[in-house]
Amino acid sequence: MNDPKANLELIKDFGINGYENIRSLAEINLRTWEKLVEKQMDAFGLFVDAGIDQIAANGNPQDIKTVLENQAALGKALSENMAVKGREAVDLASQASNEYRSWLENGINTFNSKVSAVAGEAFKK
Repeated sequence: MNDPKANLELIKDFGINGYENIRSLAEINLRTWEKLVEKQMDAFGLFVDAGIDQIAANGNPQDIKTVLENQAALGKALSENMAVKGREAVDLASQASNEYRSWLENGINTFNSKVSAVAGEAFKK
């Protein structure tokens, strides 16, 4: 690697690859963030809907048995919906983990191929 032009080309390649890798990482982060915010808003919506349903179900005076039945039904519906949202969040985390792993492996492979090519040229001289 005594050739300054080759050195500059190598530095340029590493810079371009680094920029592209950071850009793709930012895109993965943005997509993941958007999906997480969407899931959080869905969960918040479930709580708001449950509150509205609770007010509607218990708005007029009833006997205690009916009130307890309404509360149990509302609690069951909310917990089932939250369990579904929890599974969706786990799926999202798994998907994000796979994307990050793929990004990292791709970056390592690119780096290794560049270094191997440069080392191969250096040993030829």
